[in-house]
Amino acid sequence: MKHTLLPNPGRRPLAAGLLAALGLLAGLAGCSGSTSGGGTATVAGDVPLVYVKRADTLNLNPTDGAPFAPGGDLMLREKSSPSAPEHNLTQQFTQGKGDVSGPEVSYDAKKVVFAMRCPSSNTAKINGAAACTGRWNLWEYDMSSGGLTGGSFRRLTASTTDDDVDPVYLPGHRGFVFTSNRQTKSHLDQALGRSYYALDEYERQRVFNLHTMDADGESITQISFNQSHDRSPVIRPNGDIMFSRWDHVGDRNHFKIFRMKPDGTDMFVLYGAHSEGNTYLHPRDMDPSGKYAGYLSTDAMPLQRSKEGGALLLIDAANYSEQNTPANSTVPTTGGQQQLTAQELNMDRGFSRYGRVTTPYPLWDGTNRLLVAYKPCEVTRSGEVVPCANLTSDEIARLESTDRTEAEIATDTVQDNVPPHYAIYMFDPAQQTWLVVAAPPAGFMYIDPVALQARTEPHTVEATNVDADLAAQGLGLLEVRSVYDTDGLGRMGDAVLGTADLKGSCTTAIAKTTPTDALDTRAQVADLIRMKNPADSAYGCSPARFVRAVRAVAPPANTMNLREAIGETNFEPQQILGYAPIEPDGSFKLVVPADTPIGLAVVDSEGRAFQTHTNWIQIRPGERRTCDGCHSPRRGASLNSGSIVDTMPSALRSALASAHLSGETMASTRTRLDANALKLVSDLIYQDAWADTTQAGVTARPSISLRYTGNADPSQDLATAAPTNGVINYPDHIQPLWTRNRGSNTCTSCHNASASLNLLGTVAGSGRLASYDELLIGDPVIDPSTGLPKTQLKNGVPEVVRQPALVETRASEGDALGLARKSRLMEILAGQLLMSSADAQTTHPTPTSVNHATMLNAAEKRLLAEWMDLGGKYYNDPFNANAGVRTISTLSQESFEAKVLPILNSTCATYCHMGVGSGAGKSFIDNRFVLTGDPEGDYNVTLTMISDTCNPASNTLLSKPSTRPHPSGATGQTTAVLPAGSTDFATIVQWIATGCPTP
Repeated sequence: MKHTLLPNPGRRPLAAGLLAALGLLAGLAGCSGSTSGGGTATVAGDVPLVYVKRADTLNLNPTDGAPFAPGGDLMLREKSSPSAPEHNLTQQFTQGKGDVSGPEVSYDAKKVVFAMRCPSSNTAKINGAAACTGRWNLWEYDMSSGGLTGGSFRRLTASTTDDDVDPVYLPGHRGFVFTSNRQTKSHLDQALGRSYYALDEYERQRVFNLHTMDADGESITQISFNQSHDRSPVIRPNGDIMFSRWDHVGDRNHFKIFRMKPDGTDMFVLYGAHSEGNTYLHPRDMDPSGKYAGYLSTDAMPLQRSKEGGALLLIDAANYSEQNTPANSTVPTTGGQQQLTAQELNMDRGFSRYGRVTTPYPLWDGTNRLLVAYKPCEVTRSGEVVPCANLTSDEIARLESTDRTEAEIATDTVQDNVPPHYAIYMFDPAQQTWLVVAAPPAGFMYIDPVALQARTEPHTVEATNVDADLAAQGLGLLEVRSVYDTDGLGRMGDAVLGTADLKGSCTTAIAKTTPTDALDTRAQVADLIRMKNPADSAYGCSPARFVRAVRAVAPPANTMNLREAIGETNFEPQQILGYAPIEPDGSFKLVVPADTPIGLAVVDSEGRAFQTHTNWIQIRPGERRTCDGCHSPRRGASLNSGSIVDTMPSALRSALASAHLSGETMASTRTRLDANALKLVSDLIYQDAWADTTQAGVTARPSISLRYTGNADPSQDLATAAPTNGVINYPDHIQPLWTRNRGSNTCTSCHNASASLNLLGTVAGSGRLASYDELLIGDPVIDPSTGLPKTQLKNGVPEVVRQPALVETRASEGDALGLARKSRLMEILAGQLLMSSADAQTTHPTPTSVNHATMLNAAEKRLLAEWMDLGGKYYNDPFNANAGVRTISTLSQESFEAKVLPILNSTCATYCHMGVGSGAGKSFIDNRFVLTGDPEGDYNVTLTMISDTCNPASNTLLSKPSTRPHPSGATGQTTAVLPAGSTDFATIVQWIATGCPTP
């Protein structure tokens, strides 16, 4: 069969690039043709399909919820063949000025739902009204009576202020699930009693959350409450919603696969939280009746700079919750995901020698084929487009290098800068054949292919039975059966414990035993029977004493100075909701606000977290949610179940032991008997209710009472301002600890301007207190041979190498230790060696001249630990009058887009200011000013770099790039990135000045 590919009119023939790239992938199976219909060969097993045509100038990034570029449309092809007729279905509405995304077919294949945006100035009508609103609306194309090309249109949503995208049919004719920045409920119920639209955790775009609506586009209900985008929902065969969630808490920064019921209950990660690959963006189930039943297909890509292209993965979600993390002992220890292509594609940023794939769509027709959008590897050499198969080995090595500077990349004659001309292919994994279906005209790409095939309708999931009383109060109930039921990473095990956690005569903090479940993959698990037995020494050794609940304080849209107010951390503001005790078996049970992004941390007796919770959980109103453990294996039975949970040692108080019901954890029994025990409280209060100390050899766990004020010993109370409403601000609550009069032990008596650590309340060049910057920013590492700061390349950007800071704010999926426990400042003030790094201990040795462990009292150390554990923010309340965060109405996105955005794109966004995600073996770059080219997002994040519109040059937006070196590691820089007095500098000055006076 002839191996030729569809040429692309208007530019050089597509065949050379695609054939070269795909020839390296695998042998091509036949197809031929041209855009004029001259070809005669067709793809075996033809199916009609729809896909979208979009401009190749579109900035596709996972972090952009609804990117737009004029020129997009919904296309229909009558057969999956390049010679089949192609129809533009939406041109009558878009009129060349609109855009289309995310088509999805109904289960009977008679309807297609999709998102469309077109300017309100368009003349198109729908049912006599203007068809276009200027925002992304949901539409339906109905082919029930008119056939493929004679269908009718229906507009489902018509917002003029919000964007709705990624619609999917719910089974049972129950309407749709989609993602939207409406924030229907959450924008009315933000933290601190406020109402506003939340930006994502890059402080860029209004957050896109999942919503549902009925079949007529009514009853729109928000069902997810993440603080960054939830994208790409689909329905699994069992009726669950599967979607891609942007987890971005602290340094965790990736999209992984989640699932929930259609009412938003039972939301949990399905796959990949600790697996290779930063972003799984378009997951779908493979054919549930085929050889890959239970498997998922998805594209895997970086967070930015690949036009949403990456590798094509097959994920065994039935047998693995993570890569190399089997569900049980009968499953091989290695596996979970594999690339489907013969040659592996790059799932990270940079050069991908064999091209990239996006938006895979598996067919449910017994063939195990997938429709995919694929772009070949093409580059420019001296301005001419060439296929990567024509590159020399030296050119390939340069393109693949991650050690080149920006200047080296910019001056190379070979550039990886060809626009993404995705074409639609039929891919057969078994035969490794790539058959072209549709190639785009010049200046466009084809993505989001969807086969118009009838499929078995998924199971219809009924709404979860909820507690009506809790629902009426806006609450939900959360139970964790045991915090010691943890995965192989030991998130509440030995990996987060130090010698300071061994109390009294304890030789181990957590007693261990062999698991009783034959399918358990862990060699040892916590011995809960010993740990809940007051007659056993293990009873008093358990380290986990409380759970701390926090809620997110979302960054508000359209505000200035937000980044400076948050401070030197990748965490966004948070509010402490309260504490609940952890019972001896590791269980806890509490009520929390419903439809609220909640974070949990297990803390020790002094209020310091063992680990940092780096994703948000949610509970719907009245939902009673139970988790097996903290970071439990997610498969099989709970550790605290069966005979273990039902064993009631004789050393327990009979009143409680006799009240225990089969299957109940200790927390369930206690809270059933005392409903008040379900409520979070503001202080760390514990009294052992379980140990029967009247029996010989039985010892109760020590009581704990750690309050801000009102402690039994008044000397342990705060003498400075105590936080209110769970909000800790550094200037209000932490700085006063350093200046509090302690006589000769006053902190600032030694730690002042003449000392290496200055804790005075003076203002630094950043506009924040100098003490804050001193604690959170490590000093530069000095090269002894030059006497200058050492520099290193990181993601191609030179940066200054710094010593560990006294306060640690790093927490990601690879390192989620509690921040206070791994901060050297806490260790020095506590007089304990906890979890700091050896480097930090060397850099900041424990002072020998003064015992700092006695300087602060218990309440002060608790407050300091809470502030650290929440990420060390400058302000956790962005609305504090002194934070400098202000809503601005005198600057506009329109003027920014016209005047400033082109400058930022050409000077700042090219290399440095991009989103770099977290992942296995990777670290998150210290970059909090992320530019993607999206006007809304770039506008909002630019506002965070402005604090004074009447003095434009003083703002971080201009002061940093106009000063050399910038970035800090570019020590050889001879010209500023944005020189003061340059035309571009003056343009931005003038734009900022139009906002003066600041409202």
